[in-house]
Amino acid sequence: MKAETKVGIFTLLGLVVLGFSLYLLGGFSITRSYDVNVRFADVSGLPVKAAVKLSGVEIGKVKDIKIEDQQVVVVLGIHEGIDLYKGAQFSVVMTGIIGTKYVKIVQGNEALGLIQAGDYVSGIDEKPMDEQIAETMKSVRELVDSVNNRGQFGAELNDAMKDIRQLSANVNQLVLTMRPYVTQSMQNLEEITEKLNLVMDAINNEEGVLGTLIKDEQMKDQVKQSVSELKTTMTEVKSFVGKMSRFRVYWDFDFFYGINNQVASSDLALEIFPSSGYTYYRAGIANVGNEDDRLSEEDYVERNKIDLRFGLYNRWADLSAGMIRGAGGVALHVKPFYDHDFLQRFTAGVEFSDWGRDRIINGRLFDKPNLSYGVDYRVSKYFSVGAWMRDTLETNDLNVKANISFNDQDISSFFGLATMAR
Repeated sequence: MKAETKVGIFTLLGLVVLGFSLYLLGGFSITRSYDVNVRFADVSGLPVKAAVKLSGVEIGKVKDIKIEDQQVVVVLGIHEGIDLYKGAQFSVVMTGIIGTKYVKIVQGNEALGLIQAGDYVSGIDEKPMDEQIAETMKSVRELVDSVNNRGQFGAELNDAMKDIRQLSANVNQLVLTMRPYVTQSMQNLEEITEKLNLVMDAINNEEGVLGTLIKDEQMKDQVKQSVSELKTTMTEVKSFVGKMSRFRVYWDFDFFYGINNQVASSDLALEIFPSSGYTYYRAGIANVGNEDDRLSEEDYVERNKIDLRFGLYNRWADLSAGMIRGAGGVALHVKPFYDHDFLQRFTAGVEFSDWGRDRIINGRLFDKPNLSYGVDYRVSKYFSVGAWMRDTLETNDLNVKANISFNDQDISSFFGLATMAR
């Protein structure tokens, strides 16, 4: 083989290797694209070559990030064949709390026309995730400090608890008044059952006085059947009373405070857990307040809405459905780390209701469903705090939350007695 041929082959192989290296390791791409320039105020953490996604599908890469006229301009390389319409929304988001950042695009209106190559558009400036988390944690700390120091929030929470304690005391007094009668009824059931057993023994024993008196076999069979049915009834009554005594009833009080709109609201409910397990019932009032009070400019909380739900639960999840804040809906609360000593204190929740909402609230039209989600942290057996985004499809208000929940054994006994008396 001639030297010139060897040199040519070596050069050709070198070019091939170089081409693949540029393609695999560099920013070179054989996919043709066009540029769209997006202005942002801050793109902290967004790297060059980050993905550009439309409806979750990658359609390009970030080609460059530069400063023009005191603004950050992100140059997007959009694959040819992908049309973007004017009115499209551009934002920098994260794949998760600790994930990488990318540019998210929400498609615009086709009737407005196409975004052309080289056009400049404005992006949506949102607070970085780390700042949002920091603000949320600051709000939670202020909430706890307010409760501990009896601030405005603590004072309102304390007043609400006084009302709950007064109501509980009234019911407790009623239960205490009725408890002797219930106890006496249980003792009477035991005595009746013992006497029925003696009667049955006497009938079966022909040498006894009662067996001697009842010589008629037909009459004896009728008496035995009647006494047997009576014993069965007494057994069922005792079992029924025992089940009712295992009723569990909880007071559940939620207090929400909007960080941005400074609107406070509270929910009060009774949660009833029958002895069967895995089911419960919730009855209460959401957003307790005086409907005649004057509303502030950004107060869109509708007062005194019925909350009636049927729920299923186990160790790691709680699913309920019914009337949620006055409208049909569902709610889900999950403990993803229920078997971890510390992480089990965290609960993630979501509520989705009022699907057909289309009405004016405080001068504003609401026509999207009510979707809220958040995270709660259980501080103790009776108290928890959390951060919730409420009505995210409309107002998207950040709220700090405090919850007080405790089992009222006297009311549990009262509900058991009421059920027995039906």
